[in-house]
Amino acid sequence: MSKEGLDRATTRRIAEEAGTTQGVFHYAFRDKNELLTAVVAAVTTEIEKILRNSVDPTQGLAQAINDSIRGIWTYVRRDDGLQLMQYELTIFCRRTPGSEWLAEWQYSRYAASTLEILTESTQNEKISIELSELTNFIVAAVDGLIIQYEVMHDEARSERDISNVISAACSLAGISPPIRRTVTVS
Repeated sequence: MSKEGLDRATTRRIAEEAGTTQGVFHYAFRDKNELLTAVVAAVTTEIEKILRNSVDPTQGLAQAINDSIRGIWTYVRRDDGLQLMQYELTIFCRRTPGSEWLAEWQYSRYAASTLEILTESTQNEKISIELSELTNFIVAAVDGLIIQYEVMHDEARSERDISNVISAACSLAGISPPIRRTVTVS
């Protein structure tokens, strides 16, 4: 799906790509919708893992904001097709009656994992915004940057914009931005 898009993701093509038969595919998944649910679950689990591995909560909120955004960004730049597939899945779920819950669940998990990281990193810091509001800002801002990057592929612009989002998030929280560090995602 990440190579050719959701429209071309027939059960036959998915089975071929996986090196198996359609029979095996249908044994594991009753239909394409069940597969899509599994894909969304796998992607959101991967995002949660990246956030957890990118952030050391003992470094404080500003550093957590920086490291979580930069950790996700490293992941984004690794695989354009995966990012496009995630957006296609979200749109498909929103437009498919009965599947709307999956898009909501996906974004709820992104927000919940981000909120968890920020909460663990706050360490008695006094901040000027509710962490849930800060989380919503960060998730929305990063989502916008991903779409912009997928359209423009302008690395320099993306780097400036990421730095601006980090500064804006810290400003909303009433804290100083961190000293920039490189984040490595495993």
